Amino acid sequence: MLNRASNDFADTDRASVSAARPWQVDGNPNIRLVWLGAAFILPLLAVVPRLMQVQDALQASILDRYEQTTETTEAIPSRDGRILSSDGRVLAYDVERYDIHAHYRWVEQPADKDWLRHRALSQLSRSDRRDRPRVVREEKNVQGQRDAVWTRLAQLADIPTDELQASRRQIQERIERIIDRVEQRRSRLRTEETDTTTTAEPDAGDGWWQSVGSAITSTLTTPPRRGATEPVIIKEELQYHPLLEDVHRDVAAEVAAHPELYPGLRIRVSTRRVYPAHDVAAHLIGSRLPIGDAELKSRQEQFSDGDPLDYRPGDRTGKTGVEREYNPYLRGLRGERKIITNRRGEVIDTQFVRRPHVGRDVVLTLHLPLQERLEYILDEAIRPPSASAETETTDAETVAATPAGRAAAGRGGAIVAIDVHTGEVLAAVSAPRFDLNLLVSTNPDRWREAISDPRRPFFARSTQMTLPPGSIFKALTSIALMESGRFDPDEKMFCQGFLDNPNRFRCYIYRNGGNGHGDTDLTDAITRSCNVYFFNAARKVGPEPIVDWARRFGFGQPTGIDVPGEKSGNLPAPPDMRVGSTHADASKKQHPWYPGDTLGLAIGQTRLTVTPMQVARMMAAIANGGYLVTPHVARDFGPSFGDGERSQFPSAPQPQRIKGLTEASLARVREGLEKVVADPRGTGYKRVRMQQIAIAGKTGTAEAGGSKGDHAWFAGYVPAQKPRVAFVVVLEHAGSGGRVAGPVARQLVEAMLELGVLQPAQTAMRN
Repeated sequence: MLNRASNDFADTDRASVSAARPWQVDGNPNIRLVWLGAAFILPLLAVVPRLMQVQDALQASILDRYEQTTETTEAIPSRDGRILSSDGRVLAYDVERYDIHAHYRWVEQPADKDWLRHRALSQLSRSDRRDRPRVVREEKNVQGQRDAVWTRLAQLADIPTDELQASRRQIQERIERIIDRVEQRRSRLRTEETDTTTTAEPDAGDGWWQSVGSAITSTLTTPPRRGATEPVIIKEELQYHPLLEDVHRDVAAEVAAHPELYPGLRIRVSTRRVYPAHDVAAHLIGSRLPIGDAELKSRQEQFSDGDPLDYRPGDRTGKTGVEREYNPYLRGLRGERKIITNRRGEVIDTQFVRRPHVGRDVVLTLHLPLQERLEYILDEAIRPPSASAETETTDAETVAATPAGRAAAGRGGAIVAIDVHTGEVLAAVSAPRFDLNLLVSTNPDRWREAISDPRRPFFARSTQMTLPPGSIFKALTSIALMESGRFDPDEKMFCQGFLDNPNRFRCYIYRNGGNGHGDTDLTDAITRSCNVYFFNAARKVGPEPIVDWARRFGFGQPTGIDVPGEKSGNLPAPPDMRVGSTHADASKKQHPWYPGDTLGLAIGQTRLTVTPMQVARMMAAIANGGYLVTPHVARDFGPSFGDGERSQFPSAPQPQRIKGLTEASLARVREGLEKVVADPRGTGYKRVRMQQIAIAGKTGTAEAGGSKGDHAWFAGYVPAQKPRVAFVVVLEHAGSGGRVAGPVARQLVEAMLELGVLQPAQTAMRN
């Protein structure tokens, strides 16, 4: 029996017993040890080759995943084209702006431990990474490198270390606020999940197998909960953030050229628009501002296959003036580059995909010295006089003696000068004006002052101001009378100072002095600005010829100048002439036509309104022999995208001969316009006439209605015999055209002579 006093280990015949029972444990201890050793060794033999494979063969693939890079595309800003005056002076250009951006991990204080360790390990070889003291020393080196970067940057940018530290702190505080909000949201969601999750209690009738099934189903279908201590990593922690804005170009170049000295820093280049002339020709040049959401959406709908100008949120686009009209040519196209970053968001390489293209330059017709001089002259003309000067403006001679015949109550004005043959705008002045840079970098105080100014400095008066022209329209009325075939310009009419009633339809001299002009023909009527003569003539021929010829000269419609926002004015017409008329005429159908409307239209009153640019074009047509020009401010383009080739400029429409206009009518009107200035009886003789050059023109005093002051006009061309420049001067609510606008016109011509735009006559005028 097995429980006998003796056993197999004690028996001498142990071998024979063991042989009889080979699998008996007590009888075969060696076998037991062998199997036990095999049970431990065999699994290890299976694991060791795998460990060797991971350490050697698979090491690269594992590290590649750890060092995985990301490719993104970044836009490279381009420069928009410049705007130049006719003499090459720059009126608008883009200047590059350099901002320094810093990676958050380099800004964070104290440094993130995981980032610091990974940064240190990346500097060591594989074998050195196992040396713990070596890793610790390298972490200290990285920390010292961080501190050295900020010290070096503060010295380079010449800013106090405390200021740089404050910028870093602002970035960190902003990111930490985002992290706090994310953690609060996660905590709230975890609490809601805990509140809404209930453990299903088994019903009394359920078997244990059903409870086990429910537990298994819940385990397999419920997502695991993340640990409460798991850190939150947001994308902002892996990105670059603005640190220093608008740094000097040398600073940006140093940082970009030495990335080993400034790790964690990047230079971001953008552009901003600069207007070096400030308020000179502000309304013509216009402004470039960020594109609006509505306009951007409209372009996306219009160009479903891709915007050819590649507009994106925040891009600038022309809003007014030349900046808007020629925006497709001025706009540059951004470039693109590929940015390669590691898993921690740090840049390790950049590659160009598309180079940026610079926009085209636009060369204007503006004679900038003349523009600047006329702006000064106009500013002086509309500047309110001092209290002492106001007491001296009681008689006409004293008013004329004041600078430019300054208006006592003028609110604004405009001066326009164009080439009579081509329509090139040499100067287009509106006053008051504004500094274009105010729209680029807004100064709150200056902005509030500008928008609250009752004189409306943002109003482009040369192309958008519509006023009754007054007596300057008599030049057009004279042409209409002669071309009607029912009027003899040599027939004299007697002017008693008023038409029928001393209180209505009067001449200006009767209203102010109680006198009339006596016997007057057409030339004298123009020279002396006789209202009664034109009242009688208009009664004779009716309104139809005047309206017809006003349309032929372009009144009631825009001139077509290459500046957006131009107004068409209003040309009233009898009901039977409104069919097929301009939109402005059609909108006035509710107004009946009275005999007084015909009389008022003949002298530039009633509901007639015109722009200064329209009047300048009328004078150019009279001067050039009857050709209607299209005013334009752009002359040519610069090279296209820096390739050296000249782009084709969209030429202005050619001057069009006014149909039916005869030279005889033009000659008669030109004679009258010359005598306005040259004849001692002319309304412009005392304050416009010059010895150096002959001027032809017409004064105008347009009633504004109510208690408001009259508008002062003077329009004409120069030289009178061989015209080159047509011009117009208008001052709002300034009074008499002869006394106030006339002296400004004289100063205009003097400026053109002084600046070489015109040459004086070979012989002086006779006294």
